[in-house]
Amino acid sequence: MNKALVIGFLTFNLCAPTRLLWCEDVPPPTTSGTTNALEQRLSQLERQVESLQQRLQTTQTQSPSKNPPAGGSFAGRSGFSLRSADGDFEIQFHGLIQTDGRFYTGSGANPQSYSAAVNASAQAPAVSGFLLRRVRPILSGKLYQIYDFLIQPDFGQNTVAIYDAYMDVRPWSFANLRIGKFKIPLGLERLQSDSSRAFTERGLTENLMPSRDTGVEFYGTLWNSAMTYQASLTNGVADSTHFPDSATNNAKEVTTRVFAQPFKNAGSRWLSGLGIGLAGSYTKLNSAIPVFATAEGQEQFMSYRTGVAFNGERSHLVPQANYYMGPLAIYGEYAQTNQVAQAGTVQTRLTNTAWQAAASWVLTGEDASYTGVTPTKVFDPHARTWGAWEMTARLHQLRVDPNTFPLFADPDISTSLATAWTIGLNWYLNKFVLFTADYEQTWFKDGNGPGGRRPIERVIGSRAQLAF
Repeated sequence: MNKALVIGFLTFNLCAPTRLLWCEDVPPPTTSGTTNALEQRLSQLERQVESLQQRLQTTQTQSPSKNPPAGGSFAGRSGFSLRSADGDFEIQFHGLIQTDGRFYTGSGANPQSYSAAVNASAQAPAVSGFLLRRVRPILSGKLYQIYDFLIQPDFGQNTVAIYDAYMDVRPWSFANLRIGKFKIPLGLERLQSDSSRAFTERGLTENLMPSRDTGVEFYGTLWNSAMTYQASLTNGVADSTHFPDSATNNAKEVTTRVFAQPFKNAGSRWLSGLGIGLAGSYTKLNSAIPVFATAEGQEQFMSYRTGVAFNGERSHLVPQANYYMGPLAIYGEYAQTNQVAQAGTVQTRLTNTAWQAAASWVLTGEDASYTGVTPTKVFDPHARTWGAWEMTARLHQLRVDPNTFPLFADPDISTSLATAWTIGLNWYLNKFVLFTADYEQTWFKDGNGPGGRRPIERVIGSRAQLAF
């Protein structure tokens, strides 16, 4: 087979697979002629082959693939995730590490009386030092766009617990379903993410609300997210706790919450950041017995006598509001819990109340928000940028029903009133790293101590946080 026939055969095979492409006429091979004529034809064929290759590449680029990419992994400012090419499936990896330092300064010139008072309350005085407050590997994701899930365990403070484990069904923005273990929709600060709060610890109102419970919840947003609602049916747990995960009786707790931002879509700079809400709960029977602790120091100051039982109705009422405008943030809430206590044959309905008012100001000018502060310029000493700085202040109080004493609680051990103020400074190095320092003083009305009053608790709290 001569060289011309080989060239003709190769040209036919190169053109045939292109289907939509066309081949220019190729001169028929010849059995005679000079070498120069063959070289000219060979050069012409090479140019045609190059042209066909370019057209084939263009066609493959413009034509959709029958087998789309299998998806990919992503890492960046939004964290880490694996996602399918069509976006129907995604799994996200998050984490929260909070390393705290708590330093107790006692009660002025008489620290011994402070220790004696805390000892008398059946809780040893807390020791100054460092602790892992929260250590949470978090797994979340979605399936077929409308199914979400979240799994959040916690390994902080030498414990192992499941804080959140639920599935969401979200067919519409105005009607969704959550099933599993989740935050009870009551407190404004309680529903805020643990990584977004302005203070290292929640206020005294935390004592009058359950943390998490197991059950179902309906929720949604209306009027372009200007109003949100939540309604849950759960087993019922003690205030300020997140366990047990199973029911202790046949009664169930109903909780509802409505929160509105009436001027969110009105275009008003001054009013768009205003939010007001109301939440409440009711159960026919709740036997869980709560204990109350200070905010920053986390020291118990109120407990019920041995033998006291809670075996009747329980209800919560929690009005709340917040306001954000530029670097300014203000929020407050009031909490009231009503529960039936029994000692021997005596039953009494006890009403405990708490409130808090807090404010913060971002010194570097970034916007404050319910989801935290994002620095405009991250901490980078080489570029002479220092992140974002925020000052905080809070006043809060918890009042125990006077009818609690002396039958249901010992006034020499437990206090009927705790009032505290807190100031703090937050340093946001970037979106993921936060350093916090707080100072808090708490006064008590009763309890064991000089003059029949528990001494002032003074605590310096600090936190180094990594959240992604």
